[in-house]
Amino acid sequence: MAQSIEQKLSEAGYKMLGEIEIENLFLSILKKKDNRFLKAIPYLIYLHNPNLDRINAKIKNNKLLGEIISITRKIFEEEGIQRKLPLLDQKTKFDFEEFKQEFDLQKRSSEKPVLLVEKKKIYAERNLQMWLSQLFTKKEKYIIQRILDEKPISKTNYEYYSRKTKKKLSAIINLRDFAASALPLSPKIDQELFELKRLLEEWGEREGHHDCLLSRFTTIGNVFSISFKGKNEKQRPWTLLKNKSQINNPRLKELIEKYQEHDFEE
Repeated sequence: MAQSIEQKLSEAGYKMLGEIEIENLFLSILKKKDNRFLKAIPYLIYLHNPNLDRINAKIKNNKLLGEIISITRKIFEEEGIQRKLPLLDQKTKFDFEEFKQEFDLQKRSSEKPVLLVEKKKIYAERNLQMWLSQLFTKKEKYIIQRILDEKPISKTNYEYYSRKTKKKLSAIINLRDFAASALPLSPKIDQELFELKRLLEEWGEREGHHDCLLSRFTTIGNVFSISFKGKNEKQRPWTLLKNKSQINNPRLKELIEKYQEHDFEE
């Protein structure tokens, strides 16, 4: 399904699809509820002007479409786009800036599709926004963009930038060589440690503690404690105290002697 939607979204940016195809595409996106595809809807509305009332009727007044229309209306207002949209607006928890950035990228791409260098700039901008979102909050991204555009910022934002954002930017610069060295390396997983975790969780199950997750274990002499937490947040954590003489599994005994203690939540 994802591949089919992605393929049709690609087509939609360069040629008009039939009215039924567009409606089916909208229905597929709304049914899947994937943010990657939902962010494409405002641009598809701009490009194809589908019958949104009919689409809404087919999904039985799904509130999700109302949320997207609310975002689309705001984008159109900021862009000065005159387009009548049905009054289906719903209060939304989506990030407006992400939808707006995607709309701007798609619109710029459709307006300048000829030059390869322009396409590369658009893709680079999209990647930049994605990487910035992994490190900075929406407020920090706003402040950074204001600074890059040489526009003034408020005193509150200046203090926020000095206290947090500037330090992040400095850390990125200083960690450049470190990141370049660490990224190509593959992390090594201690298989025996996870084998020990599995064996201790099975022990907890045999003790009547179902759906238990091992959080840590510690050995002191011949006694060791096994601390668990439940998979469900409502379950309270608990601890088993055992003597090594109670271990019947030779492999479990071998692993406990080897590791002595470990915190599995670190």
